Amino acid sequence: MTTISLFNLAQPRRSFSATLKALAVGLGLLGGPFAVAADTPVNPHPTLRALSGVTPIDRLDPKTSALLVIDFQNEYFSGRLPIPDGLQALQNTRRLIDFADREKIPVIHVQHVAPAGSALFALDGQTVDFHPLMKPRPQDKVLRKTSVSVFASTDLDAQLKKAKVKTLIVTGLMTHACVAGAARDAVPLGYDVVVASDATATRAIERFNGQSVSKDALHEAALAEIEDTFGDVLSTSQIVALPTR
Repeated sequence: MTTISLFNLAQPRRSFSATLKALAVGLGLLGGPFAVAADTPVNPHPTLRALSGVTPIDRLDPKTSALLVIDFQNEYFSGRLPIPDGLQALQNTRRLIDFADREKIPVIHVQHVAPAGSALFALDGQTVDFHPLMKPRPQDKVLRKTSVSVFASTDLDAQLKKAKVKTLIVTGLMTHACVAGAARDAVPLGYDVVVASDATATRAIERFNGQSVSKDALHEAALAEIEDTFGDVLSTSQIVALPTR
């Protein structure tokens, strides 16, 4: 894994082209036959991963990849936490499951559970169940978690390492919570992470101070956080178009 050192990035470096241009100006060559072209525009706000030299994923190895499908449960559709874009995320996840099947990539479903009588995901209720269109199949693995991150309350890490998985494709609900939590915990454990931007979704929230955050703002902020420090963020179409080896 690439280690990001903020200390090394603290001192801005002058580009070679900028140095050459300054030299040309000093020599009176700018505008003459030896004119130097202007600097190529650069991203003024690169991610930490970009600054550390990390480049986006450009291929997948099916033998060392797994598809993680997080919390497509009734609570997010007919329960107390309805997600407006949940069905779209579900449909795109089904596309990724089809892709995983073609490439023989294992599919792992995650189900959040809480004790009977709980306000959300109660084991004695119906909203804890998987959505009818996202029922795990006999060939899929299923993990039950009790924490935001699936890594904190299951043996997922041990299962992945036993299967020699190195890359996790992550889909599910909610983007800012269980999806981001899985991405955040996967990286220090040694995994490369790819989050499917349109196979995840979240809801609007109102904070204790009365400030409202829209579903889109929360979703985009969560994806930006993931791409900044943890892993790649690609659309479903981009993922299924990746070359496999």
